[in-house]
Formats: sequence, C-alpha cells, structure tokens
Amino acid sequence: MRVVVICPAVRGAMSYHLHALARHYPAPEQLTLLVPCQFDGESLPCAVVKYPLSRGNMSKLVSYFSPLWARRRFQEIRALQPDIVHLFNSDGYPSSWLWARWTRRELQKPFIVSVHDPEPHPGTLVGAFTHRVGRRTWKQASHIHIFSEFFVPLMHQFGIESQRLFLIPLCTDVSNFTRYAQPNIVREPLALFFGRLEAYKGIPVLVEAAEQLRGKMRFAIAGPGKLPKRLQRRIESQPDLFELHNRFLSEAEVAHLFQRASVCVMPYVQATQSSVPWIAAAFGVPVVATATGGLADQVRQMNGVLIPPKDPRALVQGILQAFGQVITMPAEWDPDIVAEGYWTMYQRVYTEGSSR
Repeated sequence: MRVVVICPAVRGAMSYHLHALARHYPAPEQLTLLVPCQFDGESLPCAVVKYPLSRGNMSKLVSYFSPLWARRRFQEIRALQPDIVHLFNSDGYPSSWLWARWTRRELQKPFIVSVHDPEPHPGTLVGAFTHRVGRRTWKQASHIHIFSEFFVPLMHQFGIESQRLFLIPLCTDVSNFTRYAQPNIVREPLALFFGRLEAYKGIPVLVEAAEQLRGKMRFAIAGPGKLPKRLQRRIESQPDLFELHNRFLSEAEVAHLFQRASVCVMPYVQATQSSVPWIAAAFGVPVVATATGGLADQVRQMNGVLIPPKDPRALVQGILQAFGQVITMPAEWDPDIVAEGYWTMYQRVYTEGSSR
C-alpha cells in the first residue's frame, strides 16, 4: 500500500505535524512525502521527494494557481505509482483541486484531503477565497480528514457524509523545540503569545488585558505577521510591559521563550485548532485560551483555562487563574497513537478501493 502525501505548506505548524507523522508511522517504507524544496526531511525514515518552489509568497501563489505547474507536479505523483494520494492541508489552491480531479479520473485512486480550517478565519479576503476553492477540492476528494470533532457537524452541513470523513487529532513533533531546552532558566512572571500575528487571534484584547496587569506581569508577543500600525505603536511605547518579537523565530528561540514563560495566552476571536498547546504542554506551561472551535477541546484536555472571546477582563482573570496550573499531556496526543490513526485510515481507504 503505497501512500503519497502531498504537503505544499511545510513551514511552521504543518511541518511539525508532518515530522511527527513520518517519524512515528508504522510502515515508513510505504510512505512518500512530496514536498517543496525548503522542507527539512533528511532525517525522516520515509522517502522524501522535493519539488522546486520559490520562497517568495507571490511566486508561490503564481505556482499554486498555474495549471501547467500543477500538471508537472501531478506527473511526479503519477511516477511514484501511489495506491492512495493524500493532500495534507492547502486544499484552497487551484492546484489542489486539479490534483484531486486528476487522481480520481486519470489514476482512479483514492484522494484524501486533510482540512485544517473547515471554516475560514475572519479578517482576510484571501482566506475567504481559498475556503471557497477548498470546498470544491473536498467535493473532488474521495475522503476528508479533519483534526477536531468540533467540526464534524459543519462538514455534514457542507455535504461530507460520515463514511467519507475521518477524525485524527493534530500532532506536533515537540522534540523540534525541547531539544533546545537549556538548564537553569528561571520562570518569569511572563505571559507568552506565540504564533503568526493574524487579525483573528485577538491581539488587541491581549494588549488591553496586559495593561490591566501592569506591575504584576510582562507580556511577550512572538511571531511573524503584520500588526496594525496603531496597535504596534501602542505595544512598542510600553517596553516595561511588552517585548515584541515580530518575526519568524528559530526553534531554539521558541524554546527559550517557553522556558521563561509562566502562562501561554491564546485570546483568539475564532479558531480551528493549533499546535501551540502541544508546545506549551511539552514545556509545562499552562494555557489560557478562548473557548472557540477545536482549540477549546485541546485546552480542556491539557487542563488549561477557557474564557469567552473578546473579553479583556475574562482574559485577565484567566491569566491569574492559569498561574501555577498543573498541565497534563493527554494520552491521545501521543505521536505513536496519532500516526497509527493515519495508518488505519489508509488501510480502510485502500481496502474500500480494492473491493470495488
């Protein structure tokens, strides 16, 4: 049973999930990752096939919107002679829709799509557009994989029948971070926001809550992305309260921040799921997050603190409550169990295809 996993997005959270899958998959000799050339997969036990892709965001979009580029990648898929093709996220690109269509029509093989965001994040026209394309890709796919039970009813509303739907939770290879942990780093009264700075992540709410905790805590905001100019000036004008790391951070830098932090804050306005709770749990850092989407289940499982969205006062109380909270690493987060879930999914899809 040869499985080809196409992984257009290999930076950040999806890369760490992919590493966890590949390192713990029960039959790595049957697994091939088809990834952009930037992917660091030399240490993985499975086969890794890389294709050329520019690092620039605009150049990437040109590629993913080009039928000619998509056809070249499909010829590479065909050459690998897969029994199953699995698109791992990035379902909102036209190339993904073409791969699903060509796999079903020309190869007559099952095509699985992993959907990270069953509903689009607010505040971005690009997200709304890719979600519309993604829904067309789902229709072409034979099966759909989601990461949270929270979105099962929504997928049913979109016309995805239960027999086409698989649920396997998000998984992160935290060793990418924990290997950089240093001894003798003292916990600080520091609340850490880590991740790409996006409109839906509630950073204005975080700033307002932080100003109510002046003198009790400091706040680190770390990750790439663009803040509104007024909000950025507000943060930068208060160096006694905030430290801003507005860039892509190395794993070593992320590890250092989590070792310093006493609380991890996720004041999202809307969420699907996130790899951040995994990293926080690995470093023993309690999480306070809004009760939204699949994120709520993740935080609940690790004994974190849940609050309503868009509520600075609730965030203040949540941060104070989370201080010293004992976190747990749920058994179902075990990478071996998650990777076994993928193997079971592939086995079922393969068996169904063989019986037709």
